[in-house]
Amino acid sequence: MAPKKEEPPAKAARFGRVRNNLKMGILGLPNVGKSSLFNLLTEQNIAAENYPFCTIDPNDSRCAVPDARYDWLCDLWKPPSMYPAYLHVTDIAGLVRGAAEGAGLGNAFLSHVAAVDGLFHVVRAFESDEVVHVDDSVDPVRDLDTIQMELCKKDLDYVGRMEDDALKDVKKTPNMKLPLHFYSTFEKVRELLKANKPVRDAEWTAKEVELIMEKMPALLTAKPVVYLVNMSAADFQRKKNKHLPKIHQWVQSGPD
Repeated sequence: MAPKKEEPPAKAARFGRVRNNLKMGILGLPNVGKSSLFNLLTEQNIAAENYPFCTIDPNDSRCAVPDARYDWLCDLWKPPSMYPAYLHVTDIAGLVRGAAEGAGLGNAFLSHVAAVDGLFHVVRAFESDEVVHVDDSVDPVRDLDTIQMELCKKDLDYVGRMEDDALKDVKKTPNMKLPLHFYSTFEKVRELLKANKPVRDAEWTAKEVELIMEKMPALLTAKPVVYLVNMSAADFQRKKNKHLPKIHQWVQSGPD
């Protein structure tokens, strides 16, 4: 008999909930432009002030998703009412170093991250004496490291609790057995997080993904991320910024 083929690894982008209403959270340090992005996307006018934690409670709204195919169908059929696709957007309070241990708005902030399906991670790459930086200098790679480290720390604590809960359930339930890949999957997740690497960037088999979604459904670093660089208008127009190469390298390879 021919040996059974091993299951090919699947990218962790397969993580996520299947739902009609997609929710994206705007993530980043204080004073990087999160509330300004929220206002731009949702046509709102929430406060965007020059001091940390201007946003405390998350702001929620929605924005229509442009789609040329939808516009074409509406022009063709001219329906009496039209309902475009909408994206729900949440402006989350700024995160600071130590948030996983409760610094800043810590635990409240991280619970808001857990409630969304994906993240817009805003990073500051503009210089301005008028806009304070929580760490007193503009260093996008340092800021990216800070956010990722805090999310990994929170996930590491969460993974430990979920493993303990699963093992307690086995002891309490007669004839209940854990799948063979239970321990190896938890260990793989734990080693990634200890190295400050997000779960979404690793390769996983379908069985591993299924177990993670069942036993660790609230992993913050399994959520897909879109990185948005906030730069000056002049840099945007000339498509150059001294921080962009290092940001690109970090996004492609992760922290050192």
